[in-house]
Amino acid sequence: MPDEFEARFANVVTNFTRVLTEGSVTLRDLVKVNVLLTRADDVAVMNRLYAAAFGPAPYPARTTCVVVALPDPKMLIEIEGVAAVGKA
Repeated sequence: MPDEFEARFANVVTNFTRVLTEGSVTLRDLVKVNVLLTRADDVAVMNRLYAAAFGPAPYPARTTCVVVALPDPKMLIEIEGVAAVGKA
C-alpha cells in the first residue's frame, strides 16, 4: 500500500473502475457513491481528486464520512457505489 493519500486514492479508483468494467458499466453509470475516510484532514484532497476522477459534473449522489477505522487499519479510504445498469 502506498504511503501518500493521493496514491491510495488512485489505487482505490483503479480497483473500483476495474470492478465496474467487469459489470459492463463505467463511473458515469454510478448513481450513488459512499466514501469512507479515516482522517478528516484528507477530505479537501479527496474532493479535488474525486472531481478529477469522477468528472465532469453531474456527479452521482455522494455521502462522505470520516470513520474511526476501516477493516484493515492501514487503509485510509474506501469507496463503494451503486450503478444503474440496463438503462433505457
